[in-house]
Amino acid sequence: MKRTLNILLILIATVGYSQNNSESEVFRKIIDYEIVKGGRGMNIQCEKPKTSFDAKDFKVATGLNIPENVLKEIELNESKSRVGIWNSELINELIYNKDFIKNKECLTKKDAEKLFKKTKKRQNIISISEPIFDNKYENCVVSVRYWKFTGSAYGKKYFLKKVYGIWTVIVEYEIWMT
Repeated sequence: MKRTLNILLILIATVGYSQNNSESEVFRKIIDYEIVKGGRGMNIQCEKPKTSFDAKDFKVATGLNIPENVLKEIELNESKSRVGIWNSELINELIYNKDFIKNKECLTKKDAEKLFKKTKKRQNIISISEPIFDNKYENCVVSVRYWKFTGSAYGKKYFLKKVYGIWTVIVEYEIWMT
């Protein structure tokens, strides 16, 4: 009985680590992806907003042929998505200089507002949502928003797939701006 309980606790801890690790890997992938596309001088927002997902809208917007069960899992797991805070240690682990990541401290919404008022200049503040995964942690959807100035922002969603153990951006969709 005790042995079974120990095995169960190890399995639960492993699954929890795997989930948290996948979330961190997706965060790093999105930052890397944005920098490769030309993102410079970014500040990272601490808050991770909730992501929405609708399988029908996704199929119309992307035209991708993703298995229905994967889309349904992501759609169901959206209800478990929550607003949270990115771990500051994760941001400190990023290996980019100040040309790419301006500050190793993440910004709260209040910090961002203060920055806008202080500098009176456009900024490049990136906000990355909590990823929504399928049940096997092989596919996910994440929202990204760039806050340029008070009342000025743009964003999009990414669909990512784990390919040979590496998270890969498959498509950007639902692009918007204010």
